[in-house]
Amino acid sequence: MLTYVSVIRALGDDNRLRILMALRHRPLCVCEITTLLGLAASTTSKHLFILRQARLIESIKNGRWVYYRLPAEPLECVRDALALTIRELASSPQILQDDATLPGISHNTNIHDFFKQKHIPVPADQPDGSDEDTAEPPVNKP
Repeated sequence: MLTYVSVIRALGDDNRLRILMALRHRPLCVCEITTLLGLAASTTSKHLFILRQARLIESIKNGRWVYYRLPAEPLECVRDALALTIRELASSPQILQDDATLPGISHNTNIHDFFKQKHIPVPADQPDGSDEDTAEPPVNKP
């Protein structure tokens, strides 16, 4: 029962819900979550601590960086709470805005290789329709 109460309490904050919804896409580090939420790092860390205590998220260490993700093997009450949260909030305006912002927030472009080594699924990079990847770099003229 303690886990259930912790889960319900953890879900009682808009910022923690935004964190959970962002983590459904991919693991994120504190700096990425802080940027997305627009909060102080200490505030973000407190939210992450509460979510971790409730077992709604888990952490992965990569050198000096700590990444957070949804649990790989959640308890039944956690799995049910996450499913309900995702179902109910997926179309909310704030979550849609966060979903649009998230692809532009990244601190480490090599992190996908690390996650693959740890067998952590990450979404494939989606082409955005631009020719940036195939275009030649601009030449600086004096």
